[in-house]
Parts: sequence; structure tokens; C-alpha cells
Amino acid sequence: MKKIITATLILGLSSLLMADANIPMDKKAMKAKIAKIAGEPSPFNKNEDFPKEYFLIPHNLPFALGLVLHHPQSSTLNLSKEQITKLVEMKKTKKPTIIKMAKEVKSMELSLLKMLETNEGNQTKVSDKMSKLVDTIATKKAELTKAHLQCIIDVQNVLTKEQREKVMAYATIKKT
Repeated sequence: MKKIITATLILGLSSLLMADANIPMDKKAMKAKIAKIAGEPSPFNKNEDFPKEYFLIPHNLPFALGLVLHHPQSSTLNLSKEQITKLVEMKKTKKPTIIKMAKEVKSMELSLLKMLETNEGNQTKVSDKMSKLVDTIATKKAELTKAHLQCIIDVQNVLTKEQREKVMAYATIKKT
């Protein structure tokens, strides 16, 4: 009887330390919010994927916070409340910075487009102004990608080895 009570207490107390990582997210509302933040899309990019496509590496790096906090299988990670608190705080601090940087890149790209629109066919080569803007865009995209990489590293450092392996298992595309 003592063992049963002890086991029950241990299970009860340990469940207080664990929390469900699958934080519900209204995808439609989030998409609308991001679209509002992103502003008008380019006339050449009606299906903009903001902020993802403004990274230097837009498709081959994971969005770790989303995978750990919002993926349908994230509850299998058995994150502690402490881990969830750290991850949510990370999201609150990193996401606005990344969105701001992506908006800056988008704005510069649209400025470049305006330079081309005002050209009227009388320019024979890329102007110095265009060239400098392209270099600035490349630098900003590199900074944005480095911030993304740091976010991935920070998330990895919050997770245990087993949790990282679980994320990789449910997040990677399986070849059939």
C-alpha cells in the first residue's frame, strides 16, 4: 500500500513539472496577422511566404520554435514547464526581431523594383545605386539567416538529446 501511495505521489508531482508543448495556434488568424505585418506583396509575388522567403536560406532550415511549440506531435516531447517557459520567452523576443529584419529586406527589394519601373528603357547597365542596394539586401539577408540559425541553436540547447531526436523524427520529410 505504501508503494502504491508513493508511486502515485511521484507520478502526480512529476506531472506538475511537465506541460503539453502543443500550444494551440489559430493558423488562419496567425496567417492574417503576418499578412498585415508583411504589407502589400510585390506584383510579381502574389503568394508571398512572409517572412520565410526573405531569408538567405528560405527552405532548407527548420523553424525550430514552431516545430517544438506548435507541431501536432510536439506534445510527445514531454517538455518541462521550465523548457516551455524558455521557449515561449524565446519566441516573444526573437520573432519580432526576425519579422522586422524581413520587412526591411522586403522594403529594399520593392525599392529596387521601383528603380527598374522608373528606368523607362534608357539605362544600359545596373546603376551604382542599384548595385549598392543589392549588396545591402544580400548583407541583410545574411544577417537574417544568421539570426535564424542562432534561434535554431538556442532551441536545440533547451532540448535534451532525446527531444531533439523526436523533433527530427516528426519534422523531417520521409522518402517513400
